[in-house]
Amino acid sequence: MADRRPEKSCEQACESLKQQDYEVAVKHCTEALLSLSQYPPAHLPEPCQAEIDRIKIETLLYRIASFLQLKKYGQADEDCRH
Repeated sequence: MADRRPEKSCEQACESLKQQDYEVAVKHCTEALLSLSQYPPAHLPEPCQAEIDRIKIETLLYRIASFLQLKKYGQADEDCRH
């Protein structure tokens, strides 16, 4: 029979919220990477391109960290290769 203690229910609720937070973080990072990829590097001044590259790297790092928290190691590994 399932554990019905209030402490256990609270732990499960917190774990569920953490998982949702990481899934939302992955979604936002993915959207950011997609929007950043729409800027062709050849048409941007170098300082602007450097800033976009920095944001892409940070976004990939956040995605990797979120995938690791969600234990999706294969997807985190794929991001590491990029």
